[in-house]
Amino acid sequence: MAQNAPLNQKRKFSWPLFLSPFISRLGDALYIFGLNWFIVKATGTASILGVVQGIGGLVLVAADVLAGPLVDSVNRKRVMLWSDIISFVACLLMALIVDVNHPIFYQLVLLTAILDIGLGFNFPAAKAMVPELIQDSALQRFNAISNTSLSLADIFAPLLGGALLAVSWINFREFLLINAFSFLLSIALLLGIRYRYQPSKSGRLSIWTSLQDGFKYVMGKPVLVKMVVIDSVVNIFYAAFNLLLPYDVKHYFGGNEHLYSYLMAVMAIGGMLGGLSLVRARSARALPQIERDIYLLAVVMLIAGVWRPYPVLLAMTGLYGFLISRIGVGLFTLVQNVTDVAYLGRVFGIWFISVDFMHPLGNFIFGFVIDWLGDGTFVLMGILLALCLGFTDLVFRKHTTV
Repeated sequence: MAQNAPLNQKRKFSWPLFLSPFISRLGDALYIFGLNWFIVKATGTASILGVVQGIGGLVLVAADVLAGPLVDSVNRKRVMLWSDIISFVACLLMALIVDVNHPIFYQLVLLTAILDIGLGFNFPAAKAMVPELIQDSALQRFNAISNTSLSLADIFAPLLGGALLAVSWINFREFLLINAFSFLLSIALLLGIRYRYQPSKSGRLSIWTSLQDGFKYVMGKPVLVKMVVIDSVVNIFYAAFNLLLPYDVKHYFGGNEHLYSYLMAVMAIGGMLGGLSLVRARSARALPQIERDIYLLAVVMLIAGVWRPYPVLLAMTGLYGFLISRIGVGLFTLVQNVTDVAYLGRVFGIWFISVDFMHPLGNFIFGFVIDWLGDGTFVLMGILLALCLGFTDLVFRKHTTV
């Protein structure tokens, strides 16, 4: 990795950079929890939820196109701040105007799209800042701890969401207000980050020229291309898994919101344990190790589809969270290790363009497949995930540099 100019003092850990994503993730996870539950409970179908999140995901892809060049050409801390400010205002305004008894479809789509735009700019900026503020030897540890904190937020969200649903006067408005407050806290934390922006020596490029330069850089590193393809495939099935859980609870387990809350909490606990399992690792995980976890993920899906009892689904959901966390930490650390600092924003932007395009694709496709196959969708997902990864390995086996 290219050496960074000594404008920023690198540390082994940064509390503001660690806590800010945790706080905003907690609010977002609670919002998604409420959105998923209220829509599926009201309609009895996963297709509308898939359309709402799918449209928001397509908007996220559009944001990714602009995010990479922007993150590499302006102050990355300011990008994160403005993303949180816009998300805060959107949640607050929606909480004031939403009809909680009959939420309007276009309002849900609009809010989800705005939040996805904020995420599209915030996440690449945050990931690009990490190598500038964290010592190289501590990158995987910081990524692992950061991912663990996000999983911890996912644990609290369904537990808090389940408690809120049990209170008769709590409705969707309260979920929106809590999310708005989380963005406000995130803004306060970001203001505490000591970060100095280093302008590029080549000057500010146009968005198109910057994107072209970024794509040329990525295509010159087959290992980056392969990781983008792998993460894109995983995200198709990540979207499908999250659609399938509320559907299963609604149709097979009596629509008990507490059972859905437990599933989400166990998934988050698994994610936390997955992140913690890498905290003390002395070296970054190799790509073959990450691929083994993905094959295990396919096995988890198959088991969840073959055996329907709730305890089995609960256990498989926990394993799913564990493996997804390890896969995410491994891939992000590898990207940071093999990418020059000057290209980190564009590389992550290009990465998220590909990944985020697959997420709404998964929502659109599996939203309808789930209504058709029901619980059997787990089996289809497991088979397809294993086949896609095997095909990717076959294609990239020709590249000796991977």
